[in-house]
Amino acid sequence: EKGGRPFFLMVEGSQIDTAAHGNDLNGTVAEVLDFDRALGVVLRWMQNHPDTLLVVTADHQTGGLSLHDADAAAGRVSGSFSTPQHTGLAVPVYAAGAGAQAFAGVYDNRDLPAKILSACRAGGEEEGE
Repeated sequence: EKGGRPFFLMVEGSQIDTAAHGNDLNGTVAEVLDFDRALGVVLRWMQNHPDTLLVVTADHQTGGLSLHDADAAAGRVSGSFSTPQHTGLAVPVYAAGAGAQAFAGVYDNRDLPAKILSACRAGGEEEGE
């Protein structure tokens, strides 16, 4: 940002996968909450940078976690895992900000890099780059 040029930043919540492989419910929840806090920082930053695109997804689902009950006020969640491995479940893609509409619908996850690149190019063209 300081250089005045567009940039790409990738943030990975890799320990979510590690905890899910271990079928560690508390660890998985803690890592998801950490990732959620990181997203909060980005969303606050985006308020002053409306030309920013945020894309959130995963490369796969791990553990087959089913949540049974939760009490946010008490900080309690119950759930179970169906496997310590990757599952065949589709993973969602969430997008917000400039160009987010390009990420609607259902598509192969291998299409995601091209969608991100296209959105970056479209943003650069708007700025005359």
